[in-house]
Formats: sequence, structure tokens, C-alpha cells
Amino acid sequence: MPNSLCPLNPNFVAKKSIANITLEFGFKRCAIINSGWGNKRNRFNLPAKKFKQTTFNSLTIAFKRATISAPSTIYKRITIKSLQFLNHSKLSQWIVGLLLTSLLTSSVLGQTSEGENTLVVSPIRGPINSEFQEFGPTMTPDAKTLYFYSKRSERSYTEIFKSERKKDGTWDFPEEVSILNSPFDDQSPFITRDGKMILLSSNRDGSIEVILADGKIGISRDLYVSNWNGKTWSVPTPLPSPINTEEIEENPHLLGDTLLFTRYPFGKPNLAKIYYSQFQNNQWTKPKLLPSPINDQHATIAAAFNDDGKILFFSSNRPGGFGGFDLYMAKMEGETFTDVENLGSPINSFEDEAYIVFQQVKKTFLFCRRVEGKSFDIFTASVPKQENLVQKKLEETKKISLDSVYFERASSVLKSESSVPLDSIVDYLHENSEQKMKIIGHTDLTGTFEDNMILSKERAESVKQYLVSKGVDPNRLVTEGKGPTQPVVQGTDEVSSKKNRRTEFVLLNP
Repeated sequence: MPNSLCPLNPNFVAKKSIANITLEFGFKRCAIINSGWGNKRNRFNLPAKKFKQTTFNSLTIAFKRATISAPSTIYKRITIKSLQFLNHSKLSQWIVGLLLTSLLTSSVLGQTSEGENTLVVSPIRGPINSEFQEFGPTMTPDAKTLYFYSKRSERSYTEIFKSERKKDGTWDFPEEVSILNSPFDDQSPFITRDGKMILLSSNRDGSIEVILADGKIGISRDLYVSNWNGKTWSVPTPLPSPINTEEIEENPHLLGDTLLFTRYPFGKPNLAKIYYSQFQNNQWTKPKLLPSPINDQHATIAAAFNDDGKILFFSSNRPGGFGGFDLYMAKMEGETFTDVENLGSPINSFEDEAYIVFQQVKKTFLFCRRVEGKSFDIFTASVPKQENLVQKKLEETKKISLDSVYFERASSVLKSESSVPLDSIVDYLHENSEQKMKIIGHTDLTGTFEDNMILSKERAESVKQYLVSKGVDPNRLVTEGKGPTQPVVQGTDEVSSKKNRRTEFVLLNP
């Protein structure tokens, strides 16, 4: 379903007229709108409604700032060895496996001195969580800035906040993102992999109006997009029909040309379902429901792909879970989803869990959990940081040569197993955002000189495109093909050829 990341342009942005005069009255707002016929009508911004014990929006009205620093102690700790005793050990092992795959491969990539690797689940560190609701976490590609939404200010509506990561790994006190916020509810921020776009949900002026059963006019929450110009975000603009409708659209997630989002009828979140649309021929396709077994007769919300689009995460209150809403995953095979399974403990609990995303650089899952039956807080799930020998080598020698980057035979097409070593390069570049790098391709001594020179250049370009697909700015990367001119060893046997077929990464002065 998801294809390569493609930039979106203003052509898909719908333009809507904004009310001439807007007056605030707590939860309600009355807007005097001049139509073509001179008619006037009232508009009402209604509070979110509960269903069962779960809501998607904070119901607390905050009139003063009150932030509680979340404890940094481990909420629950579990080792791979003990996973076999859990009812959902298969998925717990998969979660740990995903984290470890990103951390560990050959001795080049990383090692741990401990005998056991652990999955640590804890509240996010720093003054992020409060007595109010925090939901919808998303990070910039370099993992240095966190965005989320909350209703913690003196205003009576949800706002988008951001926080900067401090040197000790904790998060600084969050601040409102004025350019993204409006005098109404702004929610569900999502930053794309390249960091150039943020999607959000809002019922600000310009959102689609809904005629309610009592004849009043409500305002739906629609999806909006803002672009990063290198210094600041642009003013959000709405996505067009058929994305935005009279129903509620929220929880956007974009991978390649595929947009996932949650939709439900106004005031009926118990009917929430996950839809998808694709950006084709410079426009969005009509959204479709994700097929069964993702959507069923129960509420299903907040879907997100992993980086390669092969795994889908989502939240549902379907029977058989640990609590109300639980987090699930499913494998994607073509246009179908298989192996839907509950993520199990310690991710899920007897409370509600929703909205999970994986942060590549920090090898961390971010998800939301209802605490003590009250509001949602942001939690993390991660394996304790391992020593990254790729980063250590680059810092010491300014270059590293990897023979674990594999291509198809006589081709520049990367094999899937190359993602692990290349992701370690991605991590380094995201954590060192000012650093530039040269990618040099080398071939073995078999074949013709001319073919090998061309092949080495194409392979270097292929590696560059992989890094770019992971959010690295292409202007930070240059490529070169050395062909067979700089062999590590002389010889055409397979052992010698394997050593000579390598990709070299050289740091350039910023």
C-alpha cells in the first residue's frame, strides 16, 4: 500500500472562507458568517462525548497551568528470558526483536555487556505528563523535538505543544506551538519521516459544518497540513474533499503516498473506523475503510505503519484484550492484513492504550495509556541503549567501511538485510544533523573495469536514496563510485570478493 515518500504540494489543499466575526462563549462559539445571500447562522463547537470509559479528547477544562513531572522510574520491566511465561509472549518477543534488530547485528553495529536485554515501559521522562490529558505524540526525525496535544493551558480547548530533548535525555517543559494552534481544538499532530510536513486535526474556522439533529450547526474536526520551511511551520491549511467530510477526521499518519486516519460520525466515537487514501495524479483518492480484520464491529482508531510499511499498529476495544482499548499489530501482505495480535504485556494493561509509533533514532515506541481511569499520559517502551560501534568508529576515524550492505547480484538493488547497517548510518546522521557524508561504492575484481565503475556509482546512489527515504536531507550526501580501483585484498575468489564489495562512508567537514 505505501510507496516511496513523495512531497505533497499545495494543489491538494482546500481553501475555505473564514468567519468574519467570532465570539467565544466557553465551549460554544457563535460565528456571524456573511453568505452570498446575506444569511446569518450560529455555529457551535461542542465538547467531545464519552463512550464506555474511553474518550479521544480531554474532557477536563483547565483554567490554570499545572504540570506534574512524570517519574523516571521503570513502570514495568521484563526480560526476553521471562517472556515465555506471558500469554502474549510471541508479540512481546516481536516487540523486543524489532527494537533489538535496530540495535544489534554483527559486531560492527553494537554490543551489550549484559546477558539479558530488557523491554522497559515507563512514563516519558520530564514535565510532559500532567493532571490533564496528553495524547498523540510525534517526534522530528532527529528525535530532538517532541510534539503532542493537551488541554493544559488557561484556554478551554486542546492545543499542540512541543518540547525539546535535553542533554540528559529528559524532556524540557513544553510550550504551545502558536503557528499551529487556533482558538479552537487542535489535535493529533503527526510529523512525516523527512520532517518537512506536519498533519493535524482541528475544528478551527474553515472546518466543515454539520447540521445536527436539533437543527444547530456543529463544526467537524478536519485534517490540516503545515509545511516546514527550515525555520518555522506554515499556517495549517485543510486537506480537500474527499478527505475532510462532515464526520470527524483525526489521527493522521502518512507513509509514502498513503494517508491513514480515523473517521467517525459527529458525536459517535464508538463508531470510529480507520480509513486510507492515496495521493495519485496530484490528488487524493476517495478514502476507503481498511479491510477486515483491522476494522470490525468495534471501535478502531489511530493506525500507524512501521518505517517499511510492512507492519500496521492500531488501537481497538474489541473483545479479548487486557483492558478497554488495547494496542494491536498486523502484518501487511500486498493489500491484505494477516496475523492480527494483541501486543500484550507490558505494552497493554487493564487500562486503555492507544496511539503507538516507533521512533527510529532512539529505538523507542511512544504510546498513550490512561492512568488510574482518568486522562491519558505518554509512555515509552524501549530496550536500554546499547553501544553503537558505527557511531564510535565515525567519531574516531571520520569514516567507516561496511561489507554488510548487500545488493542483488550485478545490480544496485539493495537486499532487505541491508536495512540494519544502513539504519545505523541514518541514526548517526539524524543525531548529528549538521554533518555531511560521502558514500563511496566499491566492487570486487571480477567483471570489466567499465561495468564495475558504473555499478559502484549506482550502488552508492542506491544507498543515498535509502538514507533519503529515512528522512536524511539529500543535500547532506554526495556519492562516488571507485569500482575495483581500491581493493582491500587482491584476489577473485569469493572470500576476497566479499571483502572488496563494500560501501564506505566518509564524513565531510560541515
